[in-house]
Amino acid sequence: MPQSQQVSTYVPAEQLEEWDEIAESMGMTRSEWLMAMVAAGRKKFDRDVQPDESKRDLRRRNTELWNDFQEVARERDSLQKQLHQTERQALLEFVNENQGCRYKEIAKHLSQNRGSRLTQMLDALDGNEIEIDEDGRVYSYD
Repeated sequence: MPQSQQVSTYVPAEQLEEWDEIAESMGMTRSEWLMAMVAAGRKKFDRDVQPDESKRDLRRRNTELWNDFQEVARERDSLQKQLHQTERQALLEFVNENQGCRYKEIAKHLSQNRGSRLTQMLDALDGNEIEIDEDGRVYSYD
């Protein structure tokens, strides 16, 4: 066995107590434990850092995530379109059944049945499928 040399270091008392407890739990002396930990630590550090994934793997994963994102965005857009069409249809049905109804009546009906996008829908339909007169009465083009 090579001749041992003493190495000294200064650590906080709490740190030394923790090291002693760990060394004791592993059945080692403080010196044995410190030498083992230094050796273990040196094995994990290398000047040539090897990435967990290659650039090729990262590009592939990035492409997969982008494709997943695009698919979710298309699905979201489709669901929003379906929702808008459903709300739009509900508005048109109410106006068809209640010719001359007022904004407040439509608002009340849709708030009870379809949500709160009334103003956007009325603006989008005005002049195309419905007409809103100067008194705020709403008529459908049929």
